[in-house]
Amino acid sequence: MKREYRETPRQEIWQAIFENTIYGFLGSVIVVFITKGIDIAVLLGYVSYYFFLGRVVNRPKYVTQIGKFILFPVPTALGAFTGYKLAGLLSDLFW
Repeated sequence: MKREYRETPRQEIWQAIFENTIYGFLGSVIVVFITKGIDIAVLLGYVSYYFFLGRVVNRPKYVTQIGKFILFPVPTALGAFTGYKLAGLLSDLFW
């Protein structure tokens, strides 16, 4: 995995981290808004999530160990947790 990390362009790594973090974030905020019953936020969450899902589904699949075991699950989980916490704070502030 160290070799794959060294051989992968830094821009590609950061792009994957960013995309997967946003993917996890958008997926988790929907759950919080559903739980709180904020219908307009649920709708906006779904629209954002499915627009972004089109980007995630249509990109090349991860074939390396670093992609499968680091670049997808770690940023996605961190983004989901951040979305869960932030959506709770935002819903309390605005609704």
